Amino acid sequence: LAKYYKKLKNNERTLIFVAFTAEESGGFGARHFSNKLNPDEVVAMFNIEMIGKDSKFGPNTAYITGFDRSDFGKILQKNLEGTPFMFHPDPYPSQNLFYRSDNATLAALGVPAHSISTVQIDGDKLYHTVKDEYESLDAENILATIKGIAKSAISIVKGIDTPTRIPKLVR
Repeated sequence: LAKYYKKLKNNERTLIFVAFTAEESGGFGARHFSNKLNPDEVVAMFNIEMIGKDSKFGPNTAYITGFDRSDFGKILQKNLEGTPFMFHPDPYPSQNLFYRSDNATLAALGVPAHSISTVQIDGDKLYHTVKDEYESLDAENILATIKGIAKSAISIVKGIDTPTRIPKLVR
């Protein structure tokens, strides 16, 4: 994605690409990052989370956590109209995924920070096990999802759309 946007040279907004660490140990990486910037100046966060397998909605689909907390998901859906890719609301609301990933720290600060995922929590027997290795991933699914994110993000990147803020949990 970083190379894609650099090559386009048409973004109106600053793009920051971050790879977090220590999510499973308490979200230390995301928390550290969140403390280094003013959350009121962050327009959106696209947290790409476990996209290596087909979602429960089938190929060329992913879901967005916290879909109803801002209009982020609706913006992405609108930008994908006429393409083969589609985003859906999180099918696992009882799992509280919105506040269980690296997006949670920024979301708590009011940023429309959402995770985009394809993992089938209710069916992936490798989910969160030591056997969840690269060989179990589907490279075509990863590529399709990244292309879907690139296409869906365009109006946010160009400054045309600004997702609504999420109510702050912390001050």
